[in-house]
Amino acid sequence: MKDTIKVTGKICAVLTRADGTVENYETTNTVTNDGDLYYAERGAGQAVPTDFTNTSGTFDGIMELYTATGSGAVAKGNDRSDLGTLTTDSAKAMDSGYPKVNDLDSGNSGKGTDVVTYKVSYTTAEAIGSDIDDVCITNPSPGSSENLLFRAAGLGTFAKTSSDTLVVYINHTFNGT
Repeated sequence: MKDTIKVTGKICAVLTRADGTVENYETTNTVTNDGDLYYAERGAGQAVPTDFTNTSGTFDGIMELYTATGSGAVAKGNDRSDLGTLTTDSAKAMDSGYPKVNDLDSGNSGKGTDVVTYKVSYTTAEAIGSDIDDVCITNPSPGSSENLLFRAAGLGTFAKTSSDTLVVYINHTFNGT
């Protein structure tokens, strides 16, 4: 008998405008081949690639936002060279306490008991740009073709101004069969 685990993903972006209006954007995401390896090694209690962890084994990947312009299609083999234009000041570490399992944050519509959630909160001074549509997690010192933990495009192209805040939740659900 062959047991399999499938990792599926959902991104939830919550953009709050200066007037208090809240806009929600959601899409699915693809855990890359490097992300699969990260989760497999982590699950087996082995040392994980340093792409997403520091020397003590603690997760230290960063989230980045991109415009979809010029980016390639989302695929398991994606790396940073497949992405569009980086949104200024969007490369940011996870919020304190993240990643976590069974997130209880009410803003996260993709949470669950078998879900790993990554969360980044952007202030009014961060991630200002137009045509934001692509999200990834990479290592904290990325080069032009660094590995990605996951990638998603098709978030629903939006603009974030210096008056807006943004919270992005990346959710990975683990389903055994």
